[in-house]
Amino acid sequence: MTRMNIMQRLLLIVLLACIPIGILQAVSVRDEHREGSEEVSQIAVGIAQRAAAEQSRIAEGARHLLTALSQLPSVRERDEASCSLIMRRLLSQFDIYTVIGVAAPSGHIWCSSAASGGELADRPYFQRAIKSGKFTTGGYVVGRATRRSTLNFSLPFRDSSGRLAGVIITGLDLDRLATDLGRANLPPGTSLAIFGPDKRLLVDLPDGGHEGSALPARFESAFGASAPTLADTAWLDGSDRLVAFIPPAADSDMPFLVAVGMDRQESLAKVEAGARHASIVLLGVLVGALLLAWWFAVRYVRRPVQRLTRTVRAWREGDSTARVGPLDPGSEFHDLARAFDAMADAVEERQRRLRDALESTTDAVVALSPDWEITYLNQRSLARISDPDVIGKNIWGVFPGIRALPLATALKTAMAERHQVSVTFQHDALGGHFETTAFPSNDGGLILFSRDVSEQLRAQGELRQLAHFDPLTGLPNRTHAMEIARQKSGEGRLSAMLLLDLDSFKHVNDSLGHPAGDEMLREVARRLASCLGNEGIVARLGGDEFVVLLFNVPESRSLEIGEQMLGVLEGEPFIVRGRVHRATSSCGIVFVDPQRPAGVEELMANADIALYRAKAAGGGTCRAYSVADRDAYEARRRLEEEVALAAAEGQFELYYQAQVRLEDGALVGAEALLRWRHPERGVLLPSAFIDVLDSSRHAGPVGTWIINEACRQAAIWWRAGRRLRVSVNIFTQQVRSGDLPGVVKHALTRYNLPPDALELELTENIALAAEAGVKGTLQT
Repeated sequence: MTRMNIMQRLLLIVLLACIPIGILQAVSVRDEHREGSEEVSQIAVGIAQRAAAEQSRIAEGARHLLTALSQLPSVRERDEASCSLIMRRLLSQFDIYTVIGVAAPSGHIWCSSAASGGELADRPYFQRAIKSGKFTTGGYVVGRATRRSTLNFSLPFRDSSGRLAGVIITGLDLDRLATDLGRANLPPGTSLAIFGPDKRLLVDLPDGGHEGSALPARFESAFGASAPTLADTAWLDGSDRLVAFIPPAADSDMPFLVAVGMDRQESLAKVEAGARHASIVLLGVLVGALLLAWWFAVRYVRRPVQRLTRTVRAWREGDSTARVGPLDPGSEFHDLARAFDAMADAVEERQRRLRDALESTTDAVVALSPDWEITYLNQRSLARISDPDVIGKNIWGVFPGIRALPLATALKTAMAERHQVSVTFQHDALGGHFETTAFPSNDGGLILFSRDVSEQLRAQGELRQLAHFDPLTGLPNRTHAMEIARQKSGEGRLSAMLLLDLDSFKHVNDSLGHPAGDEMLREVARRLASCLGNEGIVARLGGDEFVVLLFNVPESRSLEIGEQMLGVLEGEPFIVRGRVHRATSSCGIVFVDPQRPAGVEELMANADIALYRAKAAGGGTCRAYSVADRDAYEARRRLEEEVALAAAEGQFELYYQAQVRLEDGALVGAEALLRWRHPERGVLLPSAFIDVLDSSRHAGPVGTWIINEACRQAAIWWRAGRRLRVSVNIFTQQVRSGDLPGVVKHALTRYNLPPDALELELTENIALAAEAGVKGTLQT
């Protein structure tokens, strides 16, 4: 492909810039030509519409005239003398008509502005009038009496009895019509033709000579059209014209076809002349623009570019002192020259800053040639070697110890494959861990950045320790324990999972403080770990919960380990802050079925269920998970949900059992018995739900309702004269909450009962409870 210099490109740009103008000019000429054509079409249609309107007006005038004449008495009474006199007078006033007369139904003219006695029976327009019984328009005809070309209008009229009495006729003077239409001053090159209902030419303007001729076959489609049409076709004289047609309406009494023909070329002559003039002007502008662009390019483009090129060539040859200097102040080339000179200054400054940066960085920087020779070292690198004169020496000779390190392989890979390589390695001679990144340089060598990462690796190790191990006990934390469990489960080595929980740890925290609790947890962790050799690991889940993972341990040995752990925790008391504390714990264990290995989360959930069953059994024991435990757990969970719903919807009821005095059998009281009216199972006794209710958060509200409901019933008995004492059982939660005295007082006051009307019954567990809150409530 031929290369173009900048001059040629500038001229090409000018030429390309002129192309849109040329295109716009061409589009403009095309649009003007189209608009001219549309204007010619509109003019033709407008002339045709005006001529058609004029014909309609004339025909409508004829209709009104004939209608008025049909009402004259002389016409209706067939007074020939009087009627003919009137017709002659009218004809003198309306010179556009050639004749006005009245014919009998037989066609005999008995009244006329001309001589009477003529016959019309053979005239088609008369026959159509008789047949249609309404106003009709005839075709081109030459009057028998007047010998003039006319267009006849006919109007039948009837006598008082409704019989056809005659036809009033008039003839329109077509020569006079052509003269009137000719006064409209048709545009040059425009012709007007009007055809009657018989498809014969009535008017031919401006030349005439074709009146009475038949409708050309090429105009037939326009005669039957339902709307105005346009067509490029031959005119009556055979010349090509743009013809506008106004057809007669389908139901019109005035079926004229108006045609206007215009010479398109003559009408568009001015538009085409203007287009030629504009094209010549555009061509002149284009030539002038090219000449002006050539001069401008030589003066303001070529010379500055040559100076810039000489300066760049000097830089390429090594002359970094070369500068462009000022060029045409205020121009872009001047700005480019200043920018180039500023860039040259900036290059020197950047090289200086690069040297300063390499010297100030904390990394040791070494540059190597493709032959492994050291070409540059910064001060950080020199500080780590004993021989300061290493420039030009081979790196393998200066640092022979790195040949056996991963660094050597990484450097050879970077040099051969020319891509960045990073490697971390330990260098005993330099005393630490180092990270080196090698970047390929433009000269085919390498640039090495090395830094001491010993402290960073040490910090990362500490972070990993914090992320995976419990800082209090040093045991693996929950996250790490789950990772180990997943790994061992995937390897098929996980055999059992034990979950341990201290039964009375909260008391240590509450009574001695959290530091004492932390001290006890560390000792618990030590004792649990002492029970394991290589059989598994102990991890702390959080709080006082621990998990034990056993690997490839039989079930019997797993149970033995669980019991052993409970023994080491319960056997020897803990000395915490100088105080002796004995700990009990519970253990739930789940075995891994090698035929159906479960996920770690499922194992943890099953171990938790086993732990729950162990604590429910009184604690201090180790319980192995079974499917029955899961069923029992799910059954209790469903019962807890139903109890919650029963408390919310008021499904509990009180029944009363009479209390009699043994001495005389007298009725002295009643015991309130709680029952649950289950929507599906009917009335349930307390044994089916009381344990769940007592341990739920609904025990307090339900217990309050029991006290109030019992007092309400007692009040009814007291008002009836039966002073019976009502006894109710209370829940543990009512006592522990401390609200029981207030609830009792409010119920007695609300129902106006004395204190001895209500008796509270306590279970043995409540009575023997040692909590301070329980004792305080009972002593109130």
